[in-house]
Amino acid sequence: MKKLVLFFMTILFFGFTQINAGQGSAGAQFLQIFGGTHASALSGAFTAYQGSVQSLFWNPAGIREVMHTSVNITHAEYFAGINYENVAIAIPVGNATIGIHAIGLLSGDIDETTVEEDEGTGDTFTANDYAAGISFARAMTNKFDAGVTLKLINQNLAKVSATGWAFDIGALYKTGLFANLRIGFSVRNFGPDLQYSGEGLEGLIERSDVVGAEEDVKYKLVSEQYSLPMSFHIGAVMDFKVSNSSKILLNFDATNSIDQKESIVTALEWQIPDFIYVAMGNANMGALFQSNVSDEDLGGNMRGFTFGGGINFGRFTGNPFWVEYSWEDHKYLKAIHRVGLELSF
Repeated sequence: MKKLVLFFMTILFFGFTQINAGQGSAGAQFLQIFGGTHASALSGAFTAYQGSVQSLFWNPAGIREVMHTSVNITHAEYFAGINYENVAIAIPVGNATIGIHAIGLLSGDIDETTVEEDEGTGDTFTANDYAAGISFARAMTNKFDAGVTLKLINQNLAKVSATGWAFDIGALYKTGLFANLRIGFSVRNFGPDLQYSGEGLEGLIERSDVVGAEEDVKYKLVSEQYSLPMSFHIGAVMDFKVSNSSKILLNFDATNSIDQKESIVTALEWQIPDFIYVAMGNANMGALFQSNVSDEDLGGNMRGFTFGGGINFGRFTGNPFWVEYSWEDHKYLKAIHRVGLELSF
């Protein structure tokens, strides 16, 4: 068992060193959008969270302590009429938990235009991104949980698409120390580069347009490969008892990504367990008290303050049924609203 723990820690360290090797550009940016509603309210400070089906989007080890089959559905109104949808399912099996999740960034119909017909051709197209994954998490010791996710990724734009795969690997350590301190680690979106292909990269040049050609010329363009937005996350959560029925959680997360500056998130949550929670967070808490926040303070994604909460309307029926909401501010674009439903049975 100690060898397995050492293996997971080595993988996580390898992921960290790979990311620190140098920052560059990356595609498939939809993989970095906040998944779930609860985590979004906490500005993504969810790496060390335990017992939540929404951990499938952040750290697969976090689902190990899901006690009952749980389903979460979240809808977000994104920018420019784009919708962001995700669903997550966690099923406990003995000393382990199996998880399934899917996400989609959906453009809806977009009017097609060309150089010749700049008012529109009458046709439409879509630009949709999808990912679906299966996860496995189990207890390695009484204090150490580990998890892994294998996911399939697809991006399509009109008549071209790119398909690939990636891993998420995570661990959660329950220290048993002050304030029930938990520490989480994860490497997300670790996989090979993607490349677009499809009939949109193929065409035909009429022979009349090519000097000396005896017949029409077929061509096929080759798309440049692009990397996934791999990132390393380390987080911590502490519980502080407020009364016999409520507590406050302090959440901290540090993120290092190949295509964005490092960020540190601080989040605060008040909850009556199994009944209600209110949460808020920010990638730079000092920015909350500044009238002129720089882009450097907000990081590459320009996120700002987040806020949200949830109520368990099934508390008195024996079957948890959570209704959740979160609000995510951005410096230049409109705020993002998320609503979510989560039930257990």
